[in-house]
Amino acid sequence: MVHAVFYKKMPNLSSLRNMSGKYWILLAKFMKLHHNILAFWIFLFITLAIFQSNAIAQNIPDKKIPDTYCLNEDELQLFNLLNRERQQKGLPKLELSKSLSYVAYLHVRDLYINRPDTVKGCNMHSWSSKGQWTPFCYPRDQTKRRSIWDKPKEITLYPGSAFEVVYYSEDKTGPVEIIELWKGVTPSAALIFNTGKYMKNHWKSAGVSIYKGYASLWLGESKDPETKIRLCSSDSVINSVVSKPSSKSNITREDISQASLGQYYLIFGSYPNFQLAPQAQIDLINDGFKNAFIFEKEGKFRTALDKYETMEAARAAKKHLPNKYKNAWILKE
Repeated sequence: MVHAVFYKKMPNLSSLRNMSGKYWILLAKFMKLHHNILAFWIFLFITLAIFQSNAIAQNIPDKKIPDTYCLNEDELQLFNLLNRERQQKGLPKLELSKSLSYVAYLHVRDLYINRPDTVKGCNMHSWSSKGQWTPFCYPRDQTKRRSIWDKPKEITLYPGSAFEVVYYSEDKTGPVEIIELWKGVTPSAALIFNTGKYMKNHWKSAGVSIYKGYASLWLGESKDPETKIRLCSSDSVINSVVSKPSSKSNITREDISQASLGQYYLIFGSYPNFQLAPQAQIDLINDGFKNAFIFEKEGKFRTALDKYETMEAARAAKKHLPNKYKNAWILKE
């Protein structure tokens, strides 16, 4: 039976001459030494196996994230709102994951274009067969050995499993609406705030994407080896830290920090409109001021390096600023 299969696929002399040079030379030497048809079949079997394994290797999806991928303004705002909600509950900040965001980016587009969730037995965690990934119908295909939560490991270099929250709405598609819905639904709130069955999980990374009414959030316990993510609206790069959105789109006053009484702010920038402030904040974050934020007072948007409980603490921090930030000033509220 094996011989019959190989006989059907056996190349003629002309096709053999077109094989890779080194294999043809080896084949000729091998046959010259052994002078028997069995040797020919053994060598040909090994040769075809090598070619086939190379072909399979070439079909393995490339886990490198395309250079064209970037995070848009609404997605950056959604990530920032997620961290704000977690901090209000005493939970640690999450790092912005390029890998998890890219998985979310692919998934929301797959949901919109290919609709894998419309197949019987499949919900919005499902993936279609029309992409560089393994199709998966969730929960139908979920087993102990094969899990939908391994998609980040399959598609990217992310080293661990991650869990997803999905959103869809025909009209309420802004970051604020999305986060409010997730907060109000018990399963998604449990995942985001580590309650219920997720109480023992310790999220370190998060990735988000929004597209055509769909939103996807992935949360993982591993750090992402991909540490830089580009913003679509500029050439700025975020180094896996929290950052504010760079547009006024879908922003309400609640999305911007308000000056609080009894606080002392170390200010390094004041702007008449919001559009000018986010890029300054991103520059501060990338320059090492991880707590930099924007707040509004009397119609002006200020970028603060940090805030302090006392004037003494603010003055001490100012004394230790690098020379390029010596013009920072203290604002008392």
